[in-house]
Amino acid sequence: QSTIKKKKKKPHRLVACTWTSALHQRRGNERRITDGKARLREWIAFNLQVGFDHVYVFDNTGANATIFRLKNEIDPDFGNTTSSNGNNKNNDNRIHDDLSSVTNLFPPSQVTRIEWPATICNNNRPVHNDPGERSSQYAAEAACRTRYGPDTDWMASMDPDEYFVPMGNYTSWKEILDRVDGEEGRKVLKFRSTRARPLLSTLV
Repeated sequence: QSTIKKKKKKPHRLVACTWTSALHQRRGNERRITDGKARLREWIAFNLQVGFDHVYVFDNTGANATIFRLKNEIDPDFGNTTSSNGNNKNNDNRIHDDLSSVTNLFPPSQVTRIEWPATICNNNRPVHNDPGERSSQYAAEAACRTRYGPDTDWMASMDPDEYFVPMGNYTSWKEILDRVDGEEGRKVLKFRSTRARPLLSTLV
């Protein structure tokens, strides 16, 4: 009898992890991004189309709401509105929004939302004397690897405004990974980031 132990097949071939929020402020707090839900919906749909088996969304919306409250900012996006006399009509310290309305559009077998309450330490620009850091994001990525890494062959960590687009003769990331596993034997893939716009002629 053969004593070679067969490698157990994992539930997933390729999964994605992202740390995001319904709304947030860009570095330096110069501008608030309020279309987080629309971005996430499109991003999830794209990744499932190009070969990802599952997407894990670490929802940091609650932490951002906490930051806005600590800064005493009135934020209607979280259900906090101001009455005619200037008082906050909804001062119950509850979170009134998250990304569940997006993740619930997809079956649980393909998308999992994790409420992630950790806040960032600061949001300064990289050139600031005290540069901004994303400890909350780094912790979420580490948690994703620890929790879900054992169930997949490959895992990608990226933002909802980052798209890994199969190029050339490839239409799926699984085709690319089959080549990597079969011919190259690499364990880590790193990609150069570039700003790009879609070709309108190729959009359906």
